Amino acid sequence: MGAKPTIAQNVGLLTAANLLMRGVSMLFQVYLTARVGAAGVGLLQLILSVNLFAVTLGTSGLRVAALYLSAEAYGLRRYGGVRQAMVWCLTAGLLLSALVGGAMMAFAEPLALSVVGDLRAVLSLRLLGLTLPLSCLSMILSGCFTACGQVRTLVAVEVGDKAATVVLTMLLLQQGIAGDLAHACAAIVGGNALAAVGSVAVLLGLLRRWLGKLDGGGAMPDMGRRLLGIAGPVAVSDYLRSGLGTLEQFLIPWGLSRFGGSHTQAMADYGVIHGMVFPVLMFPCTVLYAVADVLVPELARCRAEENQRRIRHVAGRCLRQGFLYAAAVAALLWLLAMPLGQLLYRSDDAGRYLRLFAPAVVMLYLDCLVDGMHKGLGQQVYTVRVNTLTSILDVALLYLLLPRWGIAGYYVSFWVSHGVNFYLSIRRLGELTGPLTGRRTPDTIEACSK
Repeated sequence: MGAKPTIAQNVGLLTAANLLMRGVSMLFQVYLTARVGAAGVGLLQLILSVNLFAVTLGTSGLRVAALYLSAEAYGLRRYGGVRQAMVWCLTAGLLLSALVGGAMMAFAEPLALSVVGDLRAVLSLRLLGLTLPLSCLSMILSGCFTACGQVRTLVAVEVGDKAATVVLTMLLLQQGIAGDLAHACAAIVGGNALAAVGSVAVLLGLLRRWLGKLDGGGAMPDMGRRLLGIAGPVAVSDYLRSGLGTLEQFLIPWGLSRFGGSHTQAMADYGVIHGMVFPVLMFPCTVLYAVADVLVPELARCRAEENQRRIRHVAGRCLRQGFLYAAAVAALLWLLAMPLGQLLYRSDDAGRYLRLFAPAVVMLYLDCLVDGMHKGLGQQVYTVRVNTLTSILDVALLYLLLPRWGIAGYYVSFWVSHGVNFYLSIRRLGELTGPLTGRRTPDTIEACSK
Protein backbone atom coordinates (compact mmCIF):
# COMPACT_ATOMS: atom_id res chain seq x y z
CA MET A 1 0.00 0.00 0.00
CA GLY A 2 1.19 3.53 -0.76
CA ALA A 3 1.55 6.40 1.67
CA LYS A 4 -1.65 7.41 3.39
CA PRO A 5 -3.02 10.71 2.04
CA THR A 6 -3.06 13.55 4.56
CA ILE A 7 -6.17 15.50 5.50
CA ALA A 8 -4.86 18.48 3.53
CA GLN A 9 -4.30 16.35 0.43
CA ASN A 10 -7.78 14.83 0.59
CA VAL A 11 -9.40 18.20 1.25
CA GLY A 12 -7.47 19.79 -1.60
CA LEU A 13 -8.46 17.09 -4.04
CA LEU A 14 -12.12 17.10 -2.97
CA THR A 15 -12.19 20.88 -3.10
CA ALA A 16 -10.76 21.06 -6.61
CA ALA A 17 -13.18 18.43 -7.87
CA ASN A 18 -16.19 19.92 -6.10
CA LEU A 19 -15.37 23.41 -7.32
CA LEU A 20 -15.22 22.07 -10.85
CA MET A 21 -18.47 20.16 -10.53
CA ARG A 22 -20.34 22.90 -8.70
CA GLY A 23 -19.08 25.45 -11.19
CA VAL A 24 -20.40 23.30 -14.03
CA SER A 25 -23.67 22.84 -12.12
CA MET A 26 -24.07 26.56 -11.59
CA LEU A 27 -23.43 27.33 -15.26
CA PHE A 28 -25.81 24.54 -16.20
CA GLN A 29 -28.40 26.11 -13.90
CA VAL A 30 -27.99 29.35 -15.82
CA TYR A 31 -28.65 27.41 -19.05
CA LEU A 32 -31.73 25.75 -17.56
CA THR A 33 -33.07 29.07 -16.28
CA ALA A 34 -32.76 30.58 -19.74
CA ARG A 35 -34.56 27.57 -21.24
CA VAL A 36 -37.45 27.00 -18.80
CA GLY A 37 -37.73 30.37 -17.01
CA ALA A 38 -37.99 31.17 -13.31
CA ALA A 39 -41.37 29.41 -12.95
CA GLY A 40 -39.94 26.27 -14.57
CA VAL A 41 -37.00 26.35 -12.19
CA GLY A 42 -39.46 26.66 -9.32
CA LEU A 43 -41.39 23.57 -10.50
CA LEU A 44 -38.15 21.62 -10.87
CA GLN A 45 -37.08 22.61 -7.35
CA LEU A 46 -40.36 21.28 -5.93
CA ILE A 47 -39.93 17.98 -7.81
CA LEU A 48 -36.38 17.66 -6.51
CA SER A 49 -37.60 18.41 -2.98
CA VAL A 50 -39.88 15.37 -3.18
CA ASN A 51 -36.96 13.32 -4.52
CA LEU A 52 -34.69 14.53 -1.71
CA PHE A 53 -37.14 13.22 0.86
CA ALA A 54 -37.37 9.92 -1.02
CA VAL A 55 -33.56 9.62 -1.08
CA THR A 56 -33.52 10.32 2.66
CA LEU A 57 -35.94 7.45 3.21
CA GLY A 58 -33.96 5.19 0.89
CA THR A 59 -30.60 5.79 2.55
CA SER A 60 -31.89 6.07 6.14
CA GLY A 61 -28.55 7.16 7.62
CA LEU A 62 -26.62 4.45 5.79
CA ARG A 63 -24.12 6.84 4.18
CA VAL A 64 -23.01 8.13 7.58
CA ALA A 65 -22.92 4.54 8.86
CA ALA A 66 -20.75 3.51 5.89
CA LEU A 67 -18.44 6.46 6.53
CA TYR A 68 -18.12 5.82 10.24
CA LEU A 69 -17.86 2.02 10.25
CA SER A 70 -15.51 1.86 7.25
CA ALA A 71 -13.24 4.55 8.72
CA GLU A 72 -13.11 2.78 12.06
CA ALA A 73 -12.33 -0.64 10.58
CA TYR A 74 -9.84 0.78 8.07
CA GLY A 75 -8.06 2.79 10.77
CA LEU A 76 -7.66 -0.38 12.88
CA ARG A 77 -6.47 -2.30 9.76
CA ARG A 78 -9.34 -4.74 10.11
CA TYR A 79 -10.09 -4.87 6.40
CA GLY A 80 -12.59 -7.65 6.82
CA GLY A 81 -14.62 -5.14 8.80
CA VAL A 82 -14.65 -2.78 5.82
CA ARG A 83 -16.04 -5.53 3.59
CA GLN A 84 -18.54 -6.48 6.27
CA ALA A 85 -19.72 -2.89 6.73
CA MET A 86 -20.24 -2.37 3.02
CA VAL A 87 -22.17 -5.61 2.57
CA TRP A 88 -24.52 -4.61 5.38
CA CYS A 89 -24.90 -1.00 4.21
CA LEU A 90 -25.36 -1.77 0.50
CA THR A 91 -27.84 -4.59 1.14
CA ALA A 92 -29.93 -2.47 3.47
CA GLY A 93 -29.75 0.48 1.10
CA LEU A 94 -30.86 -1.57 -1.91
CA LEU A 95 -33.86 -3.03 -0.07
CA LEU A 96 -35.00 0.27 1.40
CA SER A 97 -34.53 2.32 -1.76
CA ALA A 98 -36.32 -0.25 -3.93
CA LEU A 99 -39.29 -0.17 -1.55
CA VAL A 100 -39.42 3.63 -1.46
CA GLY A 101 -38.86 3.93 -5.21
CA GLY A 102 -41.68 1.51 -5.94
CA ALA A 103 -44.06 3.50 -3.75
CA MET A 104 -42.98 6.71 -5.47
CA MET A 105 -43.76 5.26 -8.91
CA ALA A 106 -47.12 3.91 -7.78
CA PHE A 107 -48.24 7.18 -6.20
CA ALA A 108 -46.64 9.61 -8.66
CA GLU A 109 -49.95 11.12 -9.76
CA PRO A 110 -51.33 11.78 -6.25
CA LEU A 111 -47.95 13.23 -5.24
CA ALA A 112 -47.91 15.54 -8.25
CA LEU A 113 -51.47 16.68 -7.63
CA SER A 114 -51.58 17.06 -3.86
CA VAL A 115 -47.93 17.78 -2.98
CA VAL A 116 -46.32 19.51 -5.97
CA GLY A 117 -49.63 20.95 -7.12
CA ASP A 118 -48.87 20.39 -10.81
CA LEU A 119 -49.63 17.28 -12.88
CA ARG A 120 -46.70 18.10 -15.16
CA ALA A 121 -44.52 16.56 -12.44
CA VAL A 122 -45.95 13.01 -12.86
CA LEU A 123 -43.44 11.72 -15.42
CA SER A 124 -40.48 13.15 -13.52
CA LEU A 125 -41.62 11.57 -10.25
CA ARG A 126 -42.00 8.17 -11.91
CA LEU A 127 -38.50 8.39 -13.37
CA LEU A 128 -37.10 9.41 -10.01
CA GLY A 129 -38.80 6.45 -8.33
CA LEU A 130 -37.42 4.05 -10.93
CA THR A 131 -33.85 5.27 -10.46
CA LEU A 132 -33.96 5.90 -6.70
CA PRO A 133 -31.86 2.79 -5.82
CA LEU A 134 -29.04 4.14 -7.99
CA SER A 135 -28.98 7.45 -6.14
CA CYS A 136 -28.97 5.75 -2.74
CA LEU A 137 -26.28 3.18 -3.59
CA SER A 138 -24.09 5.93 -5.02
CA MET A 139 -24.25 7.88 -1.75
CA ILE A 140 -23.37 4.81 0.34
CA LEU A 141 -20.45 3.90 -1.93
CA SER A 142 -19.07 7.43 -1.82
CA GLY A 143 -19.09 7.23 1.98
CA CYS A 144 -16.86 4.15 1.95
CA PHE A 145 -14.42 5.58 -0.61
CA THR A 146 -14.10 8.80 1.39
CA ALA A 147 -13.62 6.97 4.70
CA CYS A 148 -10.86 4.74 3.36
CA GLY A 149 -8.88 7.47 1.66
CA GLN A 150 -9.82 6.52 -1.90
CA VAL A 151 -10.59 10.13 -2.70
CA ARG A 152 -8.84 10.23 -6.08
CA THR A 153 -10.87 7.32 -7.34
CA LEU A 154 -14.10 8.83 -6.06
CA VAL A 155 -13.33 12.22 -7.60
CA ALA A 156 -12.58 10.71 -11.01
CA VAL A 157 -15.91 8.87 -11.03
CA GLU A 158 -17.87 11.90 -9.84
CA VAL A 159 -16.33 14.19 -12.45
CA GLY A 160 -17.22 11.67 -15.16
CA ASP A 161 -20.75 11.41 -13.78
CA LYS A 162 -21.21 15.18 -13.83
CA ALA A 163 -19.93 15.49 -17.40
CA ALA A 164 -22.21 12.69 -18.57
CA THR A 165 -25.18 14.24 -16.76
CA VAL A 166 -24.74 17.61 -18.47
CA VAL A 167 -24.28 16.13 -21.95
CA LEU A 168 -27.16 13.66 -21.66
CA THR A 169 -29.53 16.25 -20.19
CA MET A 170 -28.81 18.76 -22.95
CA LEU A 171 -29.40 16.09 -25.58
CA LEU A 172 -32.71 15.08 -24.00
CA LEU A 173 -33.83 18.70 -23.64
CA GLN A 174 -33.29 19.28 -27.35
CA GLN A 175 -35.80 16.54 -28.17
CA GLY A 176 -38.71 18.42 -26.63
CA ILE A 177 -40.80 21.45 -27.49
CA ALA A 178 -39.74 24.80 -26.07
CA GLY A 179 -41.97 25.73 -23.13
CA ASP A 180 -43.03 22.14 -22.37
CA LEU A 181 -42.15 22.03 -18.65
CA ALA A 182 -43.25 18.41 -18.21
CA HIS A 183 -40.75 17.23 -20.82
CA ALA A 184 -38.05 19.64 -19.61
CA CYS A 185 -38.21 18.38 -16.01
CA ALA A 186 -38.31 14.74 -17.18
CA ALA A 187 -35.28 15.36 -19.43
CA ILE A 188 -33.29 16.78 -16.50
CA VAL A 189 -34.23 13.82 -14.31
CA GLY A 190 -33.51 11.36 -17.12
CA GLY A 191 -30.06 12.79 -17.78
CA ASN A 192 -29.12 12.34 -14.13
CA ALA A 193 -30.51 8.80 -14.11
CA LEU A 194 -28.61 7.63 -17.19
CA ALA A 195 -25.35 9.01 -15.83
CA ALA A 196 -25.99 7.36 -12.44
CA VAL A 197 -26.22 3.91 -14.05
CA GLY A 198 -22.64 4.18 -15.25
CA SER A 199 -21.19 5.74 -12.09
CA VAL A 200 -22.72 3.16 -9.72
CA ALA A 201 -21.50 0.28 -11.90
CA VAL A 202 -17.98 1.72 -11.96
CA LEU A 203 -17.92 2.34 -8.18
CA LEU A 204 -19.10 -1.19 -7.41
CA GLY A 205 -16.45 -2.67 -9.69
CA LEU A 206 -13.67 -0.52 -8.22
CA LEU A 207 -14.75 -1.27 -4.65
CA ARG A 208 -14.72 -5.02 -5.27
CA ARG A 209 -11.28 -4.90 -6.87
CA TRP A 210 -9.81 -2.64 -4.19
CA LEU A 211 -11.15 -4.69 -1.28
CA GLY A 212 -9.83 -7.86 -2.96
CA LYS A 213 -6.30 -6.49 -2.70
CA LEU A 214 -6.46 -5.84 1.06
CA ASP A 215 -5.13 -8.56 3.33
CA GLY A 216 -5.20 -8.89 7.08
CA GLY A 217 -7.64 -8.07 9.81
CA GLY A 218 -10.82 -9.89 10.67
CA ALA A 219 -14.41 -8.81 10.75
CA MET A 220 -15.75 -6.36 13.33
CA PRO A 221 -18.02 -7.79 16.04
CA ASP A 222 -21.76 -7.01 16.21
CA MET A 223 -21.78 -5.20 12.88
CA GLY A 224 -25.55 -5.33 12.52
CA ARG A 225 -26.15 -3.89 15.97
CA ARG A 226 -23.54 -1.18 15.50
CA LEU A 227 -24.94 -0.30 12.08
CA LEU A 228 -28.39 0.13 13.58
CA GLY A 229 -26.96 2.17 16.45
CA ILE A 230 -25.37 4.65 14.04
CA ALA A 231 -27.85 4.67 11.17
CA GLY A 232 -30.94 4.67 13.40
CA PRO A 233 -30.48 8.08 15.08
CA VAL A 234 -29.15 9.60 11.84
CA ALA A 235 -32.15 8.23 9.94
CA VAL A 236 -34.62 9.66 12.45
CA SER A 237 -32.84 13.01 12.26
CA ASP A 238 -32.79 12.90 8.46
CA TYR A 239 -36.45 11.87 8.25
CA LEU A 240 -37.53 14.74 10.45
CA ARG A 241 -35.21 17.29 8.90
CA SER A 242 -35.86 16.27 5.31
CA GLY A 243 -39.60 15.90 5.85
CA LEU A 244 -39.87 19.26 7.55
CA GLY A 245 -37.47 20.74 4.98
CA THR A 246 -39.66 19.47 2.17
CA LEU A 247 -42.68 20.98 3.90
CA GLU A 248 -40.76 24.26 4.18
CA GLN A 249 -40.09 24.23 0.43
CA PHE A 250 -43.80 23.85 -0.35
CA LEU A 251 -44.83 26.43 2.23
CA ILE A 252 -42.75 29.10 0.49
CA PRO A 253 -44.70 29.32 -2.81
CA TRP A 254 -47.92 28.65 -0.87
CA GLY A 255 -47.29 31.55 1.50
CA LEU A 256 -46.06 33.91 -1.21
CA SER A 257 -49.16 33.30 -3.33
CA ARG A 258 -51.35 34.14 -0.32
CA PHE A 259 -49.38 37.30 0.37
CA GLY A 260 -50.92 38.82 -2.73
CA GLY A 261 -49.35 37.33 -5.84
CA SER A 262 -50.50 34.74 -8.34
CA HIS A 263 -49.37 31.11 -8.20
CA THR A 264 -47.15 31.68 -11.24
CA GLN A 265 -45.49 34.71 -9.64
CA ALA A 266 -45.01 32.80 -6.38
CA MET A 267 -43.32 29.95 -8.27
CA ALA A 268 -41.12 32.50 -10.04
CA ASP A 269 -40.05 34.14 -6.74
CA TYR A 270 -39.38 30.70 -5.27
CA GLY A 271 -37.35 29.78 -8.35
CA VAL A 272 -35.26 32.95 -8.10
CA ILE A 273 -34.36 32.38 -4.44
CA HIS A 274 -33.79 28.61 -4.44
CA GLY A 275 -32.87 28.01 -8.07
CA MET A 276 -30.71 31.07 -8.74
CA VAL A 277 -29.56 32.79 -5.54
CA PHE A 278 -28.76 29.85 -3.25
CA PRO A 279 -26.55 28.01 -5.79
CA VAL A 280 -24.41 31.15 -6.10
CA LEU A 281 -24.50 31.80 -2.35
CA MET A 282 -23.33 28.28 -1.48
CA PHE A 283 -20.90 27.76 -4.35
CA PRO A 284 -17.84 28.98 -2.38
CA CYS A 285 -18.84 26.66 0.47
CA THR A 286 -17.57 23.81 -1.72
CA VAL A 287 -14.24 24.19 0.07
CA LEU A 288 -15.85 23.64 3.46
CA TYR A 289 -18.05 20.79 2.25
CA ALA A 290 -14.84 18.97 1.33
CA VAL A 291 -13.33 19.71 4.75
CA ALA A 292 -16.50 18.53 6.53
CA ASP A 293 -16.58 15.30 4.52
CA VAL A 294 -12.98 14.49 5.42
CA LEU A 295 -13.49 15.47 9.07
CA VAL A 296 -16.05 12.69 9.63
CA PRO A 297 -13.64 9.72 9.23
CA GLU A 298 -10.72 11.67 10.72
CA LEU A 299 -12.55 12.53 13.95
CA ALA A 300 -14.10 9.05 14.08
CA ARG A 301 -10.59 7.54 14.07
CA CYS A 302 -9.41 10.03 16.72
CA ARG A 303 -12.39 9.23 18.90
CA ALA A 304 -11.78 5.48 18.56
CA GLU A 305 -8.13 6.07 19.60
CA GLU A 306 -9.24 8.47 22.42
CA ASN A 307 -6.92 11.13 20.97
CA GLN A 308 -8.55 14.16 22.61
CA ARG A 309 -5.69 16.51 21.86
CA ARG A 310 -5.88 15.79 18.14
CA ILE A 311 -9.66 16.33 18.16
CA ARG A 312 -9.30 19.69 19.87
CA HIS A 313 -6.54 20.80 17.51
CA VAL A 314 -8.41 19.81 14.33
CA ALA A 315 -11.70 21.36 15.48
CA GLY A 316 -10.14 24.63 16.59
CA ARG A 317 -8.03 25.12 13.50
CA CYS A 318 -10.86 24.30 11.11
CA LEU A 319 -13.27 26.71 12.82
CA ARG A 320 -10.80 29.59 12.92
CA GLN A 321 -9.81 29.26 9.29
CA GLY A 322 -13.39 28.57 8.27
CA PHE A 323 -14.55 31.81 9.90
CA LEU A 324 -11.96 33.90 8.05
CA TYR A 325 -12.89 32.27 4.75
CA ALA A 326 -16.64 32.68 5.30
CA ALA A 327 -16.29 36.34 6.32
CA ALA A 328 -14.28 37.12 3.18
CA VAL A 329 -16.84 35.36 0.95
CA ALA A 330 -19.75 37.17 2.63
CA ALA A 331 -18.12 40.54 2.00
CA LEU A 332 -17.40 39.75 -1.66
CA LEU A 333 -20.92 38.47 -2.33
CA TRP A 334 -22.44 41.56 -0.76
CA LEU A 335 -20.28 43.86 -2.89
CA LEU A 336 -20.71 41.91 -6.15
CA ALA A 337 -24.34 40.83 -5.75
CA MET A 338 -25.89 43.11 -8.37
CA PRO A 339 -23.23 42.51 -11.05
CA LEU A 340 -23.47 38.73 -10.46
CA GLY A 341 -27.26 38.81 -10.80
CA GLN A 342 -26.97 40.53 -14.16
CA LEU A 343 -24.01 38.49 -15.39
CA LEU A 344 -25.45 35.08 -14.56
CA TYR A 345 -29.21 35.52 -14.89
CA ARG A 346 -29.81 39.03 -16.30
CA SER A 347 -32.01 39.53 -13.27
CA ASP A 348 -32.06 42.46 -10.83
CA ASP A 349 -34.19 40.37 -8.46
CA ALA A 350 -31.47 37.71 -8.25
CA GLY A 351 -28.90 40.39 -7.40
CA ARG A 352 -31.09 41.96 -4.70
CA TYR A 353 -31.83 38.63 -3.04
CA LEU A 354 -28.16 37.63 -3.22
CA ARG A 355 -27.16 40.82 -1.38
CA LEU A 356 -29.94 40.25 1.15
CA PHE A 357 -28.71 36.75 2.05
CA ALA A 358 -24.94 37.41 1.77
CA PRO A 359 -24.43 38.15 5.52
CA ALA A 360 -25.86 34.71 6.36
CA VAL A 361 -22.86 33.10 4.66
CA VAL A 362 -20.72 33.19 7.83
CA MET A 363 -23.30 31.27 9.84
CA LEU A 364 -24.15 28.80 7.06
CA TYR A 365 -20.55 27.97 6.21
CA LEU A 366 -19.46 27.42 9.81
CA ASP A 367 -22.55 25.30 10.46
CA CYS A 368 -21.41 23.04 7.61
CA LEU A 369 -18.09 22.44 9.42
CA VAL A 370 -19.72 21.91 12.81
CA ASP A 371 -22.15 19.38 11.32
CA GLY A 372 -19.26 17.32 9.95
CA MET A 373 -17.53 17.39 13.34
CA HIS A 374 -20.65 16.21 15.14
CA LYS A 375 -20.98 13.26 12.77
CA GLY A 376 -17.35 12.28 13.36
CA LEU A 377 -17.76 12.56 17.15
CA GLY A 378 -20.83 10.32 17.23
CA GLN A 379 -23.33 13.03 18.20
CA GLN A 380 -26.19 11.65 16.16
CA VAL A 381 -28.77 11.72 18.96
CA TYR A 382 -28.04 15.33 19.83
CA THR A 383 -28.25 16.27 16.16
CA VAL A 384 -31.71 14.68 16.00
CA ARG A 385 -32.92 16.91 18.81
CA VAL A 386 -31.48 20.14 17.40
CA ASN A 387 -32.60 19.54 13.83
CA THR A 388 -36.09 18.59 14.93
CA LEU A 389 -36.46 21.66 17.12
CA THR A 390 -35.20 24.14 14.52
CA SER A 391 -37.11 22.58 11.63
CA ILE A 392 -40.38 22.74 13.57
CA LEU A 393 -39.57 26.35 14.43
CA ASP A 394 -38.94 27.16 10.76
CA VAL A 395 -42.18 25.54 9.59
CA ALA A 396 -44.17 27.43 12.23
CA LEU A 397 -42.56 30.76 11.32
CA LEU A 398 -43.10 30.23 7.59
CA TYR A 399 -46.74 29.31 8.12
CA LEU A 400 -47.35 32.38 10.27
CA LEU A 401 -45.20 35.02 8.57
CA LEU A 402 -45.23 34.30 4.84
CA PRO A 403 -48.92 35.08 4.18
CA ARG A 404 -48.53 38.33 6.17
CA TRP A 405 -45.05 39.62 5.29
CA GLY A 406 -44.15 37.81 2.06
CA ILE A 407 -40.41 37.66 1.34
CA ALA A 408 -39.68 39.61 4.53
CA GLY A 409 -41.35 36.81 6.51
CA TYR A 410 -39.21 34.21 4.77
CA TYR A 411 -36.08 36.24 5.54
CA VAL A 412 -36.92 36.52 9.25
CA SER A 413 -37.75 32.81 9.45
CA PHE A 414 -34.49 31.89 7.72
CA TRP A 415 -32.34 33.87 10.15
CA VAL A 416 -34.14 32.78 13.31
CA SER A 417 -34.22 29.03 12.56
CA HIS A 418 -30.68 28.82 11.19
CA GLY A 419 -29.36 31.02 14.00
CA VAL A 420 -30.85 28.82 16.73
CA ASN A 421 -29.51 25.68 15.00
CA PHE A 422 -26.01 27.12 14.76
CA TYR A 423 -25.94 28.33 18.36
CA LEU A 424 -27.01 24.97 19.77
CA SER A 425 -24.57 23.06 17.55
CA ILE A 426 -21.52 25.22 18.29
CA ARG A 427 -22.28 25.17 22.01
CA ARG A 428 -22.37 21.37 22.01
CA LEU A 429 -19.09 21.20 20.10
CA GLY A 430 -17.50 23.37 22.78
CA GLU A 431 -18.72 20.96 25.45
CA LEU A 432 -17.17 18.03 23.59
CA THR A 433 -13.78 19.53 22.80
CA GLY A 434 -13.33 22.09 25.55
CA PRO A 435 -11.84 25.52 24.81
CA LEU A 436 -10.56 25.45 21.24
CA THR A 437 -7.65 27.72 22.12
CA GLY A 438 -5.94 24.77 23.79
CA ARG A 439 -5.29 26.70 27.06
CA ARG A 440 -6.77 24.09 29.39
CA THR A 441 -7.61 20.42 29.29
CA PRO A 442 -11.24 19.58 28.50
CA ASP A 443 -13.24 16.69 29.81
CA THR A 444 -13.20 13.56 27.75
CA ILE A 445 -15.71 12.97 24.99
CA GLU A 446 -17.12 10.05 26.92
CA ALA A 447 -17.95 12.28 29.87
CA CYS A 448 -19.60 14.85 27.63
CA SER A 449 -21.65 12.18 25.90
CA LYS A 450 -23.27 10.92 29.07
